[in-house]
Amino acid sequence: MVPMPVPLLVFLHGLGQTPQLWQEQVTALPAGTKAVAPWLDGLRPGPAVDFDLARAADAVLGQLNRFGVDQVALVGTGLGAAVAVTAAGRSPGAVSHLVLTDVLPRIGRMAGGLQRMAVRAMPAAKLAEAGLDRGRMLALMKAASAIDLRQWTPQVTAPTLIVGGSGNPPGVTAGRELVGGIAGARFELIGRAGACVPVDAPAEFNALLYGFLA
Repeated sequence: MVPMPVPLLVFLHGLGQTPQLWQEQVTALPAGTKAVAPWLDGLRPGPAVDFDLARAADAVLGQLNRFGVDQVALVGTGLGAAVAVTAAGRSPGAVSHLVLTDVLPRIGRMAGGLQRMAVRAMPAAKLAEAGLDRGRMLALMKAASAIDLRQWTPQVTAPTLIVGGSGNPPGVTAGRELVGGIAGARFELIGRAGACVPVDAPAEFNALLYGFLA
């Protein structure tokens, strides 16, 4: 594989997930590639803090100083994708590439109610893996449902790839809408993936990801 022209690759997990989500992608890193998969600010296990999109984006951009680089390539899923777009909009010159998947749809009242019912039915052990309980998860979902990325998309200058899974129609619709707001962005659909493309179809996602970055 051609070496990637990016100094640092930052993987950003979504709500109810952990950085270990990216295991298949980290395992397949091209030789010599530096990568990090941090906890999103506001989602780290421990004392609960309010999630703030801008603060989470600034924490991601803090990886520049941590690793002594001028730019980062951001790969995000779900809420991590929203943080990545915000970071690229707040500091366009600091982000070399964006790869986004499972983009958060705008949640209507009925859909939001169904999501909350699904959270209440989730096993406590699954939530605990991400350092959450039901109350915290519901609060974070409410915060995520209010996110509107349209204030940031016009400022994004990084080459952008958005990937959706055919088993997640709301995410596909949201991804295509986001493509329309970012200059030069392109959308790719993976046919056998659901609501978590990097896990559902890692080989296909990795081929798109590392091919785009190379």
